[in-house]
Formats: sequence, structure tokens, C-alpha cells
Amino acid sequence: MKLLRRLRKHAAIASGNFDAIFKDVRIPPLPAAVSRLIAEAGREEPDIDRLVRLISAEAAIAAKMVETVNSAMFGLRTPVTDVRRAVTVLGVKKVRSMALAFATMTTLPRPSNRLFDHQAFWQDCLLRASLARVLGRMTMPDLAEEAFTAALLADIALPVLLVSWSEYYLPVVEKWRESSMRLSQIERQHFGWDHGQAGAWIARSWGLPDEMVFYLGAHNLPLEKLNVPELEESIVMPLAVACLAGSVLKPDPDRLSLCASMATTRLKVEPARLVLLLKAIGTSLAAITDAFGIQADGFEKILDLLAAALEQEKSPETREERQ
Repeated sequence: MKLLRRLRKHAAIASGNFDAIFKDVRIPPLPAAVSRLIAEAGREEPDIDRLVRLISAEAAIAAKMVETVNSAMFGLRTPVTDVRRAVTVLGVKKVRSMALAFATMTTLPRPSNRLFDHQAFWQDCLLRASLARVLGRMTMPDLAEEAFTAALLADIALPVLLVSWSEYYLPVVEKWRESSMRLSQIERQHFGWDHGQAGAWIARSWGLPDEMVFYLGAHNLPLEKLNVPELEESIVMPLAVACLAGSVLKPDPDRLSLCASMATTRLKVEPARLVLLLKAIGTSLAAITDAFGIQADGFEKILDLLAAALEQEKSPETREERQ
């Protein structure tokens, strides 16, 4: 029987059959109050009174929102002391993003093996989310918070796979740590699928909107597959470019040069403007990490390398090479 179970597990992981892969895995559910909060915040005309009640029902989330509003990121002269005022300052879309951020951090398992760094994992998620929000604001402002949320959740499958499928997944992570390849490339070589697709399955099991499920599944696909007219009005490209920033565990100048190049050429972002906005990203990250108990010592190297790559994009020589 053990051999049969092992063969079935192997067949599921090799085929990307996520119903089978996660059949015996308890995907941690989002708290019911958070699910209701997300649903209310996603309505065309959210009921603010109901939102305030839902947030207040989750004391930890309410405290984080008030703490974030009172951070240097907002620079308020008068401190906020109640949830209603915090919702007014943040706006409904940011409220949804923060609720999902906190719920995800507390819901996902924390692998105990040596290849998982909890602090670095969430530093990566928050850095890419903040960059995706800025790129979203520069290209399609109405969807900037969706870009933040999608980038934040893009890697939610990693801790689940490391806990429940470590015998298959640990060798892949080990190879990634030693390789210049993207994790998603190695996954597709080994399994024929990547963690974005697995994350989409989890997002669907959480009842997240269909477009968010799609964003998670597509975030690390090759960029040429995303450069199609049907996706021009979505945040898929800003999300994919933000995810090129890589990991604080492996600051990669070449990859960050590609990130800068894609922001300039695909998103038509002005390099000088994005360099200035990187400073705002640093400020917002300091506030968010403080509120959520994540260390803030891993971002500087990535932001510095990205700024240097963007400075290179401003040079006449770089523009001439592309012409």
C-alpha cells in the first residue's frame, strides 16, 4: 500500500493534478471574517459600516490597520485611534490588501526545513507587492491595489509544497538556491507546472475572485506569453515585471536589469520617475514590515540594484542599442 500511495503521489506531482496533489493536504482556510471582509470590499458599493464591523471582529487585523495608518508612510498630524477613521484613510482597496496580507501570513504553514527562510519569504512577497503597486499606479491606476494583492499572494504555494511534498519539492528549491535560473523555470523542467499554478488552485479554494486566481497562475509565465492584446487592460504585465525583482536571498544584477528593461520597454515607464518612486517603496516597506513583524534589512540591496539598472536605462547608449 505504501508503494501504491507513493506511485499515486508521484503521478499527481508529475501531471500537475492539483486536486490529487492537495487531496490529503489541509489547505488552511482564511478566517471567516476575513473572507466576508474581502467579499464586502470587492463589491461595487461596499457598505462601510459593515466593513468596520468585520474588521473590528478581527482584533489583530484592526490593530495592524490602525498601526499602519499611524506610521510615517501616511504622516498624519493627529493619530488615528479607531477602525472607522483607519478605513477612511486607507481606502477600501488597501483595507482588502492589508486584511489578506495579515490573514495569509498567519494562515500559511511555516516549513521547518533548512531551505525555507520565513523572514526572507515575506520580505520577497512584500517587496514585489510594493513594486507591483507602483508599476500599477504608473500604468493603470485603478488596478494598483489588485497588483499589490496579486504579487503578495503569488508565492503562497511554496510553504504548502515544502511542508506537504518536501521529498519532491526540496530538490527543486535546492537547485534554485544554487542556480541562476528562476524557480518557475526549474519547476516546469521537473514537473511541467510551476508554483504559480499551484497557488492559483489554493486561491480558488479560498474563494478569491476569478481574475485574482488567473493573475496568480500567470505571474511567472514567460513574458512573451503575456504580451497579447487580451491582457492589455489587466495587471498581468506589471505583476510579471515586479516579480522579476527576484529574492532578497539572491540579489541578481542581471535579473534586476531585465526588470528595469521590461518596465521601460513593455510598460513604457519613465526610468527617472521610477527611480524616485523606489524611495517611496522603501518608506512603505518600512511601515508595513514593522506592522507585521517582518524584518526590514533585506530590501536595500534589491532596491539599490534596481535603481542602478534604471539609471543605466536612462543612458543614451542604452536607448541607441534598442533602436
